[in-house]
Amino acid sequence: MKIEKINDYKVKITISSIDLKEREIDIDDLVYNSPKAQELFWDILYQAYIEQGFEVKDEQLIVEAIPNSKDSFVITITKYRNKHMLKPGPTKFLKGVDTKRSVKPKEVCYYFDNLEDIIELCKRVINTYRGDSAVYRHHSTYFLILKPYDSESNSLVETLSEEYGSRCKTNEIFLREYGKIIIENSAVEILAWCV
Repeated sequence: MKIEKINDYKVKITISSIDLKEREIDIDDLVYNSPKAQELFWDILYQAYIEQGFEVKDEQLIVEAIPNSKDSFVITITKYRNKHMLKPGPTKFLKGVDTKRSVKPKEVCYYFDNLEDIIELCKRVINTYRGDSAVYRHHSTYFLILKPYDSESNSLVETLSEEYGSRCKTNEIFLREYGKIIIENSAVEILAWCV
């Protein structure tokens, strides 16, 4: 595992298949967000703190996992700063600015007849899509929830998504209650890595 601190708010971690084997983690553990995968994530954060001084307190985190090759992938962890915190000068210390406010991207949902179509879509959009994503199953239908961080990078993704599936009005709250979670977070990145 190689850890590189980009700045005070971002760290990049390269994980190889050897790292995963040493921890007895396979792709299913990552896809289904198993306890082993969660433990790996916390180990990564701890190592980033020890090696690079990348400390996480109450910040929201944006986590992106992108395949680097067949044998490795890169995880980028970014501490989210809201727009008020990005402004220079005294305004960043204004009272009432909520530094813990979460990002609430627009949610878009697509349904598919099978998981293979979602995997193919993810492989096509991995270099374009920026945001969180999840996959659910309800009865025999699969649902891909996209939560883009910005609308610009999402227009191409929406066009491609309609080639593989169909847009629907189903929301994640419904799927959490009545469906089955297949991948809770970073579904696009995880599925794009599937062989």
